[in-house]
Amino acid sequence: MALSFEEAEQFANPVRLKAFIQQNGIEYTVLLGGETGSAKEKLTQALDWDSWPTTFFVGRDGLVKGVHAGFPSPGSGDLYKKEKAEFIATVERLLAGNQRSPK
Repeated sequence: MALSFEEAEQFANPVRLKAFIQQNGIEYTVLLGGETGSAKEKLTQALDWDSWPTTFFVGRDGLVKGVHAGFPSPGSGDLYKKEKAEFIATVERLLAGNQRSPK
């Protein structure tokens, strides 16, 4: 599941988010959490984060197993490939039930 905080215009009509979901073949639930300015008040235990996107990896036990801030674009070459591989490995590890925190 993903929680998305959007700018006011996109929160009112999340066309860009819907296009992102379709373009990337996202098959899991994506919830609209509110406007970007409300994220910190709604995610009170997430301290010192202000990077978009920020991914919180949540295990089957409901606990945060890792955090990933930002994401490079495909134009970043090897950095993009490395980040994508690490991201996928974390998700696969959590889905397999091995819930060790990454790094």
